[in-house]
Amino acid sequence: MGTPTPAPSPTGTHEDMGSPKTPPSGGASPTPEPSPGSLKDPHGVDISRHDTGSAERERKKNVEELKPTEPPNANGTFDIRPGHVYYASGLVSNEQFEFHKSATGLLGSVGGWSQTQVAGKGHGADAFADAYKDVARRFLQVWARALQSIEGVVIGLTETANNYQRADWASRQANKRHSLEMPPLQSPPVCAGKTTYDDVSSIRWTGTGDDSGPILAWAGNGPDWLADTFKEAFEHGLRLGKTVEITPGAQTDELRAIGDAWQAVGKAAKEHAKGFADCIAYITDGGNSEWQAAMNSFCQTIWGTTAWGRTRGADAKEVPRDTPGARDWKTNPKDSPSARRPIIEVLAKTGDELHKAFHDAADAADKCRETTSRLGAEAAKATVKDLTVDLDLMELTRLTATLAFGEIVMTFRSHMDKTGADAAVEACHAAFHEAAGKVRALMAELDEAYLSAPTFEAEAARARAFGARALDEFRPRHRWTRDGHTDLGIYQVDLASTEWLENSHTATRHVGLTDEQLAQRLRDDLKKGPRPIVEGQPPPAWPHGQPFPANASTFKDLDSAQRATQYNIDKHSEEITAWIEDQKSAAKPTPLELKVDNTPYGETGRSIDRQHMRDDPFPASKAEDTYGVKSKLVYNEDLDPPFVVMTSMPIVGEKAN
Repeated sequence: MGTPTPAPSPTGTHEDMGSPKTPPSGGASPTPEPSPGSLKDPHGVDISRHDTGSAERERKKNVEELKPTEPPNANGTFDIRPGHVYYASGLVSNEQFEFHKSATGLLGSVGGWSQTQVAGKGHGADAFADAYKDVARRFLQVWARALQSIEGVVIGLTETANNYQRADWASRQANKRHSLEMPPLQSPPVCAGKTTYDDVSSIRWTGTGDDSGPILAWAGNGPDWLADTFKEAFEHGLRLGKTVEITPGAQTDELRAIGDAWQAVGKAAKEHAKGFADCIAYITDGGNSEWQAAMNSFCQTIWGTTAWGRTRGADAKEVPRDTPGARDWKTNPKDSPSARRPIIEVLAKTGDELHKAFHDAADAADKCRETTSRLGAEAAKATVKDLTVDLDLMELTRLTATLAFGEIVMTFRSHMDKTGADAAVEACHAAFHEAAGKVRALMAELDEAYLSAPTFEAEAARARAFGARALDEFRPRHRWTRDGHTDLGIYQVDLASTEWLENSHTATRHVGLTDEQLAQRLRDDLKKGPRPIVEGQPPPAWPHGQPFPANASTFKDLDSAQRATQYNIDKHSEEITAWIEDQKSAAKPTPLELKVDNTPYGETGRSIDRQHMRDDPFPASKAEDTYGVKSKLVYNEDLDPPFVVMTSMPIVGEKAN
């Protein structure tokens, strides 16, 4: 909140609260607890890495101390006070730590030395290991970005409650309703902080070794003193075929355990998303349709949806909405939080697909090992029988000599079903390559999730807006307008406390976007779709699609948006006054657009002109600094002042001298 000049606060006046309210659809409990963040290995052992015991206990104790004595709906109405918002912030903080622990728990189970080189040797195994390395890295990068999105909510909720406390106190002071000291403000709860996760252990084979134990065991069928000679000869014989390509073989038990850990963390992602929604549901009145819709949107955007999102397939390319398996990245206020959370669904899908890929690879390796071991063991048994039956002492002695080595090898090879063994090896290579392809196919959606994850600043702005509206029970009004200011042409606006009112969306759509997310908007928010280039015809003006907005722009954070917008309003106060007079008698209200080319605050944000889309389908590199601001007002006679800033955005403008 940009701390507007405040007026009396209606907090504590409940005549207009209405009938008892129903619980929000997004949460199952009015006082949610963070979802469990543990991971278990295939044997049921907890493999999570937790906070140190004392730190975790202290953190949870501090959050519990924030809990108000009465929930928001204690008296049959829904009354949100700053204490409820502080507590919701603490609950989200707890959930963030659980989210973080799931990632560190995953690394604890797939990041140790016992997981190195477990894919075994072979070009198929190498391809699988390389695909896994890339996908695992991207998965953890997405997780780290989501962690920052959650942290923005923690800080934003605390900030908006503090802003409310300041404004409410100043309002009462200005109207001489009390002379008490300002109520204490809260520091944000402890957060996980900016995190970069380590890479998982490489499963690619980099050493040497053998895997001929089951075959060589058959050397024991002959005299003990011949075992060493047979062992060396059998090993040499095995290396004459394709078996050597996958020797040593995969460690299949370890592969399956890795797959199980990934499936567990995918399931945990869904639990954390539910836990987050429960935290926000604590300060949501489900009986208020606007409030519930805002909650739905808020709990969708944190997981990557946008107002301009498109429906995309597994390859992240746009597809028709009814395409089987397609994922919708567009915010829909009518959907519950669990119905639309694309980043979470991508993480969960990745966990499930990695689980299947690791198990499929392990099954293929076991099948190959079973076949080659059986064939090799049969050949070894026949070799021992051929070379030890009906031999006298002199001939047995000859077998131990160097000159007999080649004879043993040739005998072994004559009994070995080389064609069958080679076919088994090729099938194993093919299975690992197939698994690698399926794993690598996960990258497209992970890249889209990484691109779409909101920044800390974006989620802090949305949390401040949701918290501010919740603290006023989503009433349609300008809470902090001082009596008489509108008549004097003084128009104080507060973007946070009017978000969603009259479809206003500055905090939701124009704060905290990266350059890449600005390009993403131009890619997705299209008036006309891409036009293919046809040989022999003039090239289309917009081959990559014509964006709807003239430019995609963003403020750095909500405070900069508030300052720039208020400056724009103040600079045009006379124009606004005249516009209001015109609207009173107009048959149909018309919006008012205001702009300034610069403000006293320097850079206002970043922007990309849509014209760059003519030549570049994703013009992130064309983003530039902005110095001006454009705001659009819509008239509403029931408000004081009688308008809402529907949207405000940076424009390039010009740098002030």
